[in-house]
Amino acid sequence: MSATSVEDRRLLAESVRAAASGSSPRPLLAEHGAAGTDEALWVTLSQQIGLAGLLAPEDLGGADAGVAEVAAALGELAAQLSPVPALASMGMAGPLLAVTGDGPVRALRARLVEGTPASVAWPHPDGADLTPTLRLEEGMVHGEARFVVDGMAAQVLIAPAAGPDGVVLVALETEAAGVSRTPMTALDITRGLAAVTFDGAPAVTLTAPHPSAEFLRPGLDIALTCLAAEQVGIASRCLDEAVAWAKERVQFDRTIGSFQAIKHTLVDLLQDVELSRSALDIAVAAADAYLEEPTDRTASALNIAASAAKAMCGDAATRVTDETLHIFGGIGFTWEHDAHLYFRRARTLELLLGAPDDHRARLASALGVGR
Repeated sequence: MSATSVEDRRLLAESVRAAASGSSPRPLLAEHGAAGTDEALWVTLSQQIGLAGLLAPEDLGGADAGVAEVAAALGELAAQLSPVPALASMGMAGPLLAVTGDGPVRALRARLVEGTPASVAWPHPDGADLTPTLRLEEGMVHGEARFVVDGMAAQVLIAPAAGPDGVVLVALETEAAGVSRTPMTALDITRGLAAVTFDGAPAVTLTAPHPSAEFLRPGLDIALTCLAAEQVGIASRCLDEAVAWAKERVQFDRTIGSFQAIKHTLVDLLQDVELSRSALDIAVAAADAYLEEPTDRTASALNIAASAAKAMCGDAATRVTDETLHIFGGIGFTWEHDAHLYFRRARTLELLLGAPDDHRARLASALGVGR
């Protein structure tokens, strides 16, 4: 992993912001509420800017960058609710592949660098349990996965599966025989979720068998860190919008930002955003330290920091988006305004891969608290 400076990350964030400027999921919302994908924007981001290859090594065409760069990009895209499979491909599939070594993994990572959208069929998407629910029998996968992020847009799915000799990570082509995908109705209508059924679907085994799925734990923790980056991006954007509205909206011949109740609320939200940003920074540093030196010590530090960030950033994003609705007043509750779209995204991310309370319990367990 090559070293990058704060200035490099700032320039990357500016490039992503400029490319995604004006992007909106609204034109891609279908009548049934499922979100589509801006394929042209994804090509620009993944191939021209190189986002899809941030974590990949240079010999595969990647940037050999770190989680800090991925988090910066995801935060910018989340701030605009950009309809691209960035979280699924860069923030979930990419980290899992980054922690699982070489062999067949390298070929798949090279495809992701080229912009092939991928996602992860998490066995338990409501928590951090990696125990496989899919079965691998004679090279074929059987089972079902639900709440697959951007599952309808993904061309490749990766997932842990229970094989005859232990747990392995497998890759499946979404257009292959035996794979059936169905869009799911979700609170967040700006990002698609899918239910995927595998009925004898051919799979590529990416790793050697392991006694359990714990060898994938660092990949999950990096994915949690990427989720937290999205939550900070959403919260920061909504706070900025709320402050701007408080300076503009006039009630009783005064801007509403001059009222004590609004001022105190905005200060509280600023505190939420900055504390969550600090938690994210710690998790990002722990993730990059693990990728630089994958040891038990760095894995433990990443586990602790990732759960702390997911809990704090989840709480912050939900509070900020909720209060933003109230600060905007009546217009904030209308379909035409984007405030409710940010609230929907924040609530969905809050629960994905574990709610804040779940991660506080996970954090306490990792620290040995309450034993």
